[in-house]
Amino acid sequence: MSAPTDELGLDHADVVALLSRQTSTLEQIAAGAPLGGVLCGITTTLEELLPGCRCSVLLLDPAAATLRHGAAPSLPPDYSHGIDGLSIGTDAGACGTAAYLGTAVVSEDIRTDPRWARYRPLAERFGLRSCWSTPIRGRDGISGTFAVYHGRPHRPSAREERLVERLSHLASVAIDHDRLFGALTESKEAELARRAAESANRAKTDFLTALGHELRTPLQAISGFTELLGTLDLDTARRSAALEHIASAGKHILSMVDDVLDVARIEAGALPLCPRPVEVAEIVAEVLAMLEPLAGAERVALRTAPHRGPVQALADERRLRQVLLNLVANAIRYNRRAGEVVVGWTATASRVTVSVRDTGPGIAPEHLDRLFTPFDRLGAVSDEGVGLGLPLARGLTETMQGRLEVRSVVGEGTAVTVELPRAERP
Repeated sequence: MSAPTDELGLDHADVVALLSRQTSTLEQIAAGAPLGGVLCGITTTLEELLPGCRCSVLLLDPAAATLRHGAAPSLPPDYSHGIDGLSIGTDAGACGTAAYLGTAVVSEDIRTDPRWARYRPLAERFGLRSCWSTPIRGRDGISGTFAVYHGRPHRPSAREERLVERLSHLASVAIDHDRLFGALTESKEAELARRAAESANRAKTDFLTALGHELRTPLQAISGFTELLGTLDLDTARRSAALEHIASAGKHILSMVDDVLDVARIEAGALPLCPRPVEVAEIVAEVLAMLEPLAGAERVALRTAPHRGPVQALADERRLRQVLLNLVANAIRYNRRAGEVVVGWTATASRVTVSVRDTGPGIAPEHLDRLFTPFDRLGAVSDEGVGLGLPLARGLTETMQGRLEVRSVVGEGTAVTVELPRAERP
């Protein structure tokens, strides 16, 4: 008794195999498997159902009117390479002709089929005698071909036609999904690139605006006092005061230029360092002394937390001072009246941690990541700073093999910690 068949002439084993492959293919698609692997599974299914055949899937590039390799698990790689990129047409073998005409093409004997004139030597070299190719139809038309090869003259049976029909449809689902997902991915990447470009342009505009504001004040001072010296006969004291103002404004401009150049050097990995053991207490004392006038003007108290004995960090002394100057100055400027800034440090066997805590208004969680974007001042409209302090401090810290982190609570204040290697004890 013969095995029962369905209305399309497939027996029970065929139906079970096709259902299994369909389930497996849909699971692969859902898991985001590469298209080549999915198509290999589909072609292998037919090779298992039709022993002795070899299968391949070629993908159509409509713009170039060519067929590209998709999957060919059992065909010789040199053969697949030889037909990769073939132009479709009525003399392009079974696959190129099928893609061009949009109908199945059976080359029962490659040796006598005129459509194989260009590719006959390649096929004979690898013992391929017959080829039957079926167009794979997708949502937007023909998306490729499904080919079945034999090593002898062959014409497909009704059962073979049904099997290829089912598997070609499954291949079309996989190809459509891959192209749709690829288009969505490209669209998303383009949107992300557009947003990144817009963000970069905004940052550049903000930087130029902030830099312009920041430069205007010292330049006006230089211009005004220079004019004063040139037009008025000043006494010695007033002339000396005017020169001091000019020198101070010039130093301010040079400081900003140095910050911009340092950020560029850090990004290029070209910042020179001279690491050596640095006494943390001494650096902190220098920084607080330098910023005492600013703290007095802002009515902010400066103090150090209790600490035990001397602690040395392995750092570039000048750069560590620069980091702490930036952090403490920020803590003063963005504090509240009658607020406080506390600088403390602790040490383990291998690391030194310096903390700068303020009692300011704090920073919202969604703004913390933006603190380290150069020139981003979180929408500040004041003329104070150009948004380089924290990015520069983090860059300098990381260049010294350290780490800088910010923690903040809205309404309570902000704490910045700088962790650096500890200098080995002599």
